[in-house]
Amino acid sequence: MFPHWTITLTLAVILAGLGIWGYLRFSRRSSSAGLDDRYNPERVLTAEQAKMLDYLRETFPGQGVVPNVTLRDMLSVRRAADPQRARERLRHQKVDFVVCDGEGRPSFAFDVEQYHLSDAKARAHQVKIKNRILKTAGVRFVFLKSSIRHMPSPAEFRRQLNLAALQQPQRREEPRESARQQLESQLSEFDQCYPATGFPESEVMGLSVLMELDREGNHDASGKRVARTG
Repeated sequence: MFPHWTITLTLAVILAGLGIWGYLRFSRRSSSAGLDDRYNPERVLTAEQAKMLDYLRETFPGQGVVPNVTLRDMLSVRRAADPQRARERLRHQKVDFVVCDGEGRPSFAFDVEQYHLSDAKARAHQVKIKNRILKTAGVRFVFLKSSIRHMPSPAEFRRQLNLAALQQPQRREEPRESARQQLESQLSEFDQCYPATGFPESEVMGLSVLMELDREGNHDASGKRVARTG
């Protein structure tokens, strides 16, 4: 027979082993569940962005204004030769602010003007792609000044934006058409989505051009206002 102290020691070792095993198992489970993780809040908006957000909400009372939105979260591919590639373009583009209509769909998109000394050509190219994508969705893309001190009053800004608004495309594709019907349909859609403002639509509309739009949207090819006679 084993001495009494040997049995006691063996039981103590077994209990200690079970305790260590249970602790390690709990620690691993706790670690995998992130129970011991801790986080810090990070800045979502700068002070100037917060002021601009308030300004846009005053410009569009009762409408949703959302900051820092990727194009993937506000647009979907309506028609594309390569849908996957078209979706990738949406994933890599974002805007600083989006204004939504009464149904929650985007109607205006804004970026704050920034002047970059490096990669200026590449950045300008990406902005043109973004502008083209947004126009096909009927979303007017406009540059904002870097500070609300350089912006017009909200009422005046809204009045000019109404002149520059684009028509939203039809959400459903029409039945299969002939080649001629498709061409006529595309030309008609182009005329609707790109009103005759005279503004070079390949460029992003800046604040100075926007504020020069008159009630008929008259501009010359350079974006300058055309004097009316008579």
